[in-house]
Amino acid sequence: MWQQVKSKPLSLTEQEIHVWRAPLVYSAPTLQHLQTLLSADEDVRAKRFHFEKDRTLWIAARGILRLLLSQYLSQPPHTFHFTLNDYGKPYLSAPLPLYFNLSHTKELAIYAFSLTREIGIDIEYMQRTIDYEELARFSFSAFEYAELQTLAEAERHEAFFRCWTRKEAYIKARGMGLSFPLDKFDVSLKPHEEARLLHVQDQPEEPARWSLQHIEIDSNYVGALAVEGQSLTVRYFDFNVADFISL
Repeated sequence: MWQQVKSKPLSLTEQEIHVWRAPLVYSAPTLQHLQTLLSADEDVRAKRFHFEKDRTLWIAARGILRLLLSQYLSQPPHTFHFTLNDYGKPYLSAPLPLYFNLSHTKELAIYAFSLTREIGIDIEYMQRTIDYEELARFSFSAFEYAELQTLAEAERHEAFFRCWTRKEAYIKARGMGLSFPLDKFDVSLKPHEEARLLHVQDQPEEPARWSLQHIEIDSNYVGALAVEGQSLTVRYFDFNVADFISL
């Protein structure tokens, strides 16, 4: 499923979505190089992190985003500027032909790229201790919570994260963040069930407008992709920093 990149620069077709998986822990020289790619605003934001580990993970995630954008758009990585919509979703400031989204947790990030379609992606670390039953009760739709309760106890933990990542990916793709209530739409969550947007309150056309996809990462993480349109080809790549920079 996850491939090594075969050639650069990178290229996309209109019917393709590219998803990248990237580790975020690097040596000091590599991290310093990634930091040189950031804008002044990003440097300021990085300095606001209270914990050094959080700061370095954020720097790595943003630096890798710039390296990937550089290969798709054939521009130096430090030249990109970003803007946010009213709900905080990032876009490239210049009218460049590329949509992107990213998510990171613990020491891993995932990125999604599309030429012409709105896109959202989410990753979650499943081994953390949370009261997922309580969170599901207040965040999931009534349908989703009922579906969760039909599962055996041993299946519910992972099903919760499947549901959560699909919901997060969808609202990120729509560019509305948590301003769009999580309990106002339904996604699939059962094991071996295709990832799907099932229903959106007062918007019956929405399920046909979007594709959801479960992302197999490893036993500790779960991910989801939401993209505008149907019948798309998703390709998965592993990011190796040595393929992109030479120190």
